[in-house]
Amino acid sequence: MGKCAVSEHAESVTPQARRLRWSEREPAAAAVAYVLSYLLLSIGGQAASYVRLPVIALALLALVVAIGTLLFSLLLVLSISRLRVRAWAEVAWLFGMLALFVFARPDAAAIVGRWLGDPAGGKRIAEFLTITPEQALIGNAALILWAVFLGRLVSRVIREGKLLLPVAVVASIADTITVFYGLVAHMVREAPEVVRTFSTQAPVPPPSAVSMPVLTSVGLGDFLFLAMFLTVAVRYSMNAVKGMWAALVAMLVAPLAFLVWPEAPGMPGLPFISLAVLGANWRHLTFTRDEKRALTVVGTLVLAVSAWVLWRH
Repeated sequence: MGKCAVSEHAESVTPQARRLRWSEREPAAAAVAYVLSYLLLSIGGQAASYVRLPVIALALLALVVAIGTLLFSLLLVLSISRLRVRAWAEVAWLFGMLALFVFARPDAAAIVGRWLGDPAGGKRIAEFLTITPEQALIGNAALILWAVFLGRLVSRVIREGKLLLPVAVVASIADTITVFYGLVAHMVREAPEVVRTFSTQAPVPPPSAVSMPVLTSVGLGDFLFLAMFLTVAVRYSMNAVKGMWAALVAMLVAPLAFLVWPEAPGMPGLPFISLAVLGANWRHLTFTRDEKRALTVVGTLVLAVSAWVLWRH
């Protein structure tokens, strides 16, 4: 009797289960697997970089580790975007990952100490928290998780999937201006350690002898907005998987822009991410005539403000 009941239940769930990947059925387990894979690849790549290798071999190692860690980080973002988590749990994870980030990246404590007017206190905390240089790899994972849960929280204000279009346009313009002319550009010139601390860093930097434009760092904001985009895509039955893969391709291609503009202070990642995710979900971005008029007015205003900011610089 019990055996028949189990068989009937298995037959009832098997068709649905076959339509879902393991990572979709078990997003929490997938997130754990991806973060462990990210850390293991980072540790292995960094350990191998200490071995005397020919320049070409080191360049290939840097390329493999850069692509692999980027892939696992985006799969991690996608898995967490699929989780059904309440707002209070997101806040708890947010502050938990922030605490882990400060521990793993003690430079953050020193920077905050300077901002608060107590550089000596911040430096003492940073020295106390510094155990080994390799803890920065954990800091990479903590920064990604911190940004992802922050992005999930921000996504709660977006009530329709199609609203990703105006949000992405405004955020991309703001990111571009900030990187080239605003706060990020100022930080790159005056305080590059701040930019490094609040970005994930490639565990194996490419050798300077080889011209190889690869993504060696990804900022907090890029992970935040990608998590917001993918969470909204999951919530409103858009194609989050296709969006994630499109974002991966865009982030791998974006550094090639440095071949055209090698003296650029940095490269804004959000426009590439936005184009990738929106392009993968274009059929979901349909608006009524009134909505199109409103978007045109808002878009004109945003472009006018952006032009004014650029003219001021």
